[in-house]
Amino acid sequence: MRILLLCHGYPPDSIGGVEQHVFGLATELARAGHQVHVYARGNLPELAQGEHRLGAPGNPRVTRVAYRWQGVDSLEAMYTCAPMATALASFLDERAAAGETFDVAHVHHLTGMSTDSLAVLRDAGVPTVLTLHDYWLFCPRGQMFHHRGERCETAAPERCASCLQATFPFWLRDDDREAVVTALQARALQALSLPQALVVPSRRAIPPFAALGVPEARFTVVENGVDTEALQHLPPPAAGPGPLRVGYLGTLMPSKGLHVLLAARRQLPPGAITIEAFGNAVPYHGDDGYLTRCFAALRPGDEVRYHGPYGLAELPRILAGIDVLAAPALWHEAFGLTVREALAAGRPVLVSRVGGLQDAVEDGVAGLVLPPGDVDAWAGALARLAADRGEVRRLAGAARGCARGFAAMTADLVAVYHKVCATVPRRA
Repeated sequence: MRILLLCHGYPPDSIGGVEQHVFGLATELARAGHQVHVYARGNLPELAQGEHRLGAPGNPRVTRVAYRWQGVDSLEAMYTCAPMATALASFLDERAAAGETFDVAHVHHLTGMSTDSLAVLRDAGVPTVLTLHDYWLFCPRGQMFHHRGERCETAAPERCASCLQATFPFWLRDDDREAVVTALQARALQALSLPQALVVPSRRAIPPFAALGVPEARFTVVENGVDTEALQHLPPPAAGPGPLRVGYLGTLMPSKGLHVLLAARRQLPPGAITIEAFGNAVPYHGDDGYLTRCFAALRPGDEVRYHGPYGLAELPRILAGIDVLAAPALWHEAFGLTVREALAAGRPVLVSRVGGLQDAVEDGVAGLVLPPGDVDAWAGALARLAADRGEVRRLAGAARGCARGFAAMTADLVAVYHKVCATVPRRA
């Protein structure tokens, strides 16, 4: 097949979880014999916003389009950007003129790419699949995580209005905030109606969309894969002596719960565990002080190290250097890619009983499933594993069978691609 992948970023320029997922998918699709073209957002300071740079021939081929948040002066402008929609239309026309057309487009995230891109694909007659990695289409904060630090179960307009006004006070007023939210949700529903297929990595991601009005029958669950081949040969966790090495992988932001893990660490005696944190430290809706607050609360000797961002190629080294992975998320995370990567590497995981994380392992088999935000429970679990390396080894023995590879995921997605292609008449 000739496949177009669209995403709001792509390695090495952007290395978030979605971007690395798309990288793995593109690589596996190409390895399976499909022709892949990735169309991704990039900074490209030498180009005007909306201009693209065609990547060198190859498989996958990567084209980047310039975007720098210019002209974002309202919530609507976070979602719709005429230059970016026009850029995609121009790209499709240019490729068609060069003899490159696409059997299917798989859209992964449209932050900065304009939700109008879905209409561009429809108008070009390209069958489209949209994977919903989070809730950004109807929640500008992306995670249904209220500004007060509370999980949201549904997108109730009144609750959303108060949260978004606090987050974006320059765009919402008391007299119009619910109307703005209602318009935002209507725009999301319209965008969600355009793709021929909606994919989610976990069934637990469906209810908020269904509550918004999207029929559940429209969703296909395709569990994400990870690079099991690169991770399956790592040695088992250390048997001791020494502290238990606990890893945290992912963006450092309040909804991911690093502060819960650090608070649990403070309940343990010196020398019990070390925490090795890897990931991007980015402003969280204007708050750029989260990491500083986290580390300011540590005591001398708490042995917490922050190593900065990482790429896929570094994963084997990083996971070889930890004994257990902790994912103390507070939001309804749709999947939890780093958790599956740790499992593929034979590392037990501690995960929150929330969202798709809780589906990664059965409690007590390849890891532990803990109440989100419960510092005492997390401290107890860490203390238990630090004191019993035999249990760590036992959990590790079951871990590798809990993650699946890119090949299985890709086969499932290709089946979705063929299905949507059959529903859209080909243009002459």
